[in-house]
Parts: sequence; structure tokens; C-alpha cells
Amino acid sequence: MNKNVIIASTGMYHPKRQVGNDFFIDHFTQMDEELGEKVAGLLEKVGRINRYLADFPKENVITMSVAASRSAIEAAGIDVSELDGIVFATETPEYTTPTNAVMLNDALEATNAHVVYDMNANCIGMVAALDQVQAIMKVNQRLNKVLVVGSTMAHHYGLKTSPITYANIGDAAVAVLLEKVEAEHSVGFIDALYCTKTAEKDSVLMPACGMSYLFDPDVPEEDKRLIWHGFDPEEPENRCVEMMKGLLQENGCELNQVKRIFFNQLNQSMIESVADKLGYPFERFKYVGDQYGYTGLTSLFLAYYHAVQEGELQTGDVVVFCSIGAGITAAASLYVVA
Repeated sequence: MNKNVIIASTGMYHPKRQVGNDFFIDHFTQMDEELGEKVAGLLEKVGRINRYLADFPKENVITMSVAASRSAIEAAGIDVSELDGIVFATETPEYTTPTNAVMLNDALEATNAHVVYDMNANCIGMVAALDQVQAIMKVNQRLNKVLVVGSTMAHHYGLKTSPITYANIGDAAVAVLLEKVEAEHSVGFIDALYCTKTAEKDSVLMPACGMSYLFDPDVPEEDKRLIWHGFDPEEPENRCVEMMKGLLQENGCELNQVKRIFFNQLNQSMIESVADKLGYPFERFKYVGDQYGYTGLTSLFLAYYHAVQEGELQTGDVVVFCSIGAGITAAASLYVVA
């Protein structure tokens, strides 16, 4: 019998406030009519229609994670006391001490979850967290059910003068309940590949000035926020294509065996480009970024959640999770639906 770690259930939460493209186009048109036209073109290119924005200060990454987690726990039909651990992935933590995972643990009253920590790998955060946690679960007999939660609120930290950080980003949380099972054949998480190139390390910064300057009155307010200088997507796209090809080849899997690819939802045109380079139909890249905006590390798992809810996946289906982090890191994970 093989020891496997599978996705037992998923849950998600998005804020109630839905904002359409017209709001942002009007915002930038009031600043500059030509800029408004450019923003309209940008939103069409990246594939946006709506996004959901947190009701700050009532909502933050922790409150959103609580709602998503309760949804996943209910969907799995388990009691919260069965959780052995909680891992919280975010690039916009509400706290650095204690960890956001501790706050979530307390809110859920998960008194038996003792492996509790945060991790930040930017927009590959949930791919990396799930891969790390499943690997630990396979070798640690005490870990049978672990909740991995991603929650992001990057829109709150952007500049209202920046089309990318203000008009393109949405807020959401996704919870994934992992469970260790035994089966005759390998199912669940099979393998993962990573590739990091640091040339673009200064392209996306938050806070732009660095944490040590946050309280320096001489540092402009805009330098204390999320700054997006942008990066050429060509190289990260090519890297992801080669990673996915390599991941499948190393595990004896053909591309035509893959039912769905769940890719970072930053840019619809980027997914179209990756699909073309990979030779895989765009329609089989589940895309939900038109309704949620870009939600960072949670974006591809929002797509997975919808694929499950809409009955698009069956036992034995092969899927790939793949994401890019700020043009620097890339991760791809191979998964067989249990």
C-alpha cells in the first residue's frame, strides 16, 4: 500500500464588495483621460471584469481565512478537533508575531493542531505550502489532517495611482484540507519542480522601502506601499512551460493525460501564451481571474475550487498546479485526483 496525501476538501471566501472595471476606468480617467483609455485596454488584456475587495478594517487576511477554513472543514465532514496542523500562506500578513496561523488556530478553536506556522513564497505560496506539508505528512506519523490556508489582501497596500496594484488586484482566501490515506496506487500529490532566477528581484517590492524604514518620517508614503515596476513575462512563461514538460516527463505522464492545468491568474494573455507554447488548449486552463481579479497565491486554487464545485474533475484525473512569484520564483506540482 502507498502512503498518499490527498486534497480532502477545499473552501473559499471572498468579500461581499464586488467592483467592476468601470469604477477603475472612471478613477483613472479623472486623473488623465488618456490614462483611463490605457487602463481600459489593460483590463481587457489581462481579462478582468470584476473583483472583490475586503471591507477593511472589518476584514483582513485572518478573518477571510477563518471563513474559508470553516467552509473546507464543513465540506470534509470532520470536526475541527481532528486537525493536526495549520499552515498559513500569505504575502500580506496581518501580524508577524504571533503568526497568522496561530490567530487562525485560536479562531477555529483547533486545540489539537500543534504544527502551526506561516510561510511566504509570494505568488507560488500555496503551491509551495501544499508541497512542503504533504511531504512532511508522509514521514510524520502524527500528521494525518492538516489545513493549508492562503489569504491575500494586496489591493489594500497598493497605490491608487498604479493601474496594476489598484485596478487589477482582488482579495480572497482559500483553504485546502490535506489528509493522509493509503491506496494501492499513487494518488494525491506526486511530485513538484521549482526554479528561481533573481534578476527581477527589484521588480515587485512591498514595502518598497523595506520594513526597517516603515516608521521613518522622511520616507515618502508611496515608498511604504506595494510598488510594481513590472517585468517581461516572456522568460517566466518559458520557464513554466519547460518545468511542466519536465515534471510530466520525469513522472511518465503525457501532456494529453492532463485533465486541467491550474495556472497563476495574473494575466489571461499570459495563460494564452503559455498554452500556445505548451501546445495545450487554453480552454483546459481553468480561468476565473475575470471574476476575482488577481488574488496572488490563492488565484489558481480559486480556479481549482470552482473546477471541483462544477464537477469538472473525477477520480484518477491528472492535474498540474503552476505559478510564478514576482517574475522570480516558479513552481509546478503534479496531482492525481483521489
